[in-house]
Amino acid sequence: MGMTLFFRLFAGVPVDEMDTFPLVPLGCWLFPMGIYLLAIGYRLGMDKQNRRFVIVRCGWIQKWWKHYFLRALWNGAFAAVSLLALFQMVDLFAFQAFTGNLKEISVIFVLWTVHAMALSSLFLFLETLRIKKMIPAALLLLEGFTFLSGFHFRKSARFMFGSWGMYVQSNLYEDMYGFSVISVIIVQAIIMIVCYRLGGYLLKGKEMEGV
Repeated sequence: MGMTLFFRLFAGVPVDEMDTFPLVPLGCWLFPMGIYLLAIGYRLGMDKQNRRFVIVRCGWIQKWWKHYFLRALWNGAFAAVSLLALFQMVDLFAFQAFTGNLKEISVIFVLWTVHAMALSSLFLFLETLRIKKMIPAALLLLEGFTFLSGFHFRKSARFMFGSWGMYVQSNLYEDMYGFSVISVIIVQAIIMIVCYRLGGYLLKGKEMEGV
């Protein structure tokens, strides 16, 4: 597969970049992640304007949280797929470059979208802790720090959250140190469930204006 724009931005940091500090490849990876997190933050900020009305209409904060969380996850998945499709189209029409075979493209779409949804769930959970202005930066730091931990300790890379959205860090691309795609998807699904449960627990008993 050639190193097209789509591949550089969404496939992750290749193993052959791991011998030196992968500043540029990591920057390419974090760039669309940053766009995604800003888009999610903007969307949630828009929802905040009528949040109190929706809570009153739901009649129960737990019911509101379920609606809010699932809707945000759905919007996050849609935003992720849209971002992926946009850059795929840029490659196809602007650079006239085909990113790779359909299997590789499909895996990149799935891994990046699931990882983005896991980030969305963490975003939603952190919102309940009242650190909203710092959330995008905190999640980007989490992404970068955990990846770099795997960069320094290669054998542990498959267990690092920051690598889990990267196709080139999976066992479909990297045999020796790659993570299991199925296992990573399951773990990130568990992260989403845990964030939902913990967020609902923290919201119990809160006053409306504290949400």
